[in-house]
Amino acid sequence: MYFDEVSIEKNFELRNAISNASLLIGMHADSATEAIVDAALKFRKPFVVVPCCVFPTFFPQRKIIDSNGKITNVRTYDQFCRYLLQKDNRFVMETLPFEGRNIAIWWDGNVA
Repeated sequence: MYFDEVSIEKNFELRNAISNASLLIGMHADSATEAIVDAALKFRKPFVVVPCCVFPTFFPQRKIIDSNGKITNVRTYDQFCRYLLQKDNRFVMETLPFEGRNIAIWWDGNVA
């Protein structure tokens, strides 16, 4: 299930769960990956996500600026990772020591 910012505001239980969380985690969270990142920013919570599926037709609004300065639709795994990383300059991207979709994007929650 995908939760956007409006859904979080209207859903008391979800908002309460996020507010009381110490850390938000998404390990191959499919279509919820971006929502986890956005909720972490909104509620200033540390997070880590390991993206997997891109779902380009489900999320056609996702755009990224490529190395030539051209705006491109997010269609590949690498583009999706860069898209998430570009949401905030405090985010970190690391490669985890296993095969497959092994890119982790995280933030420690510090606002400084």
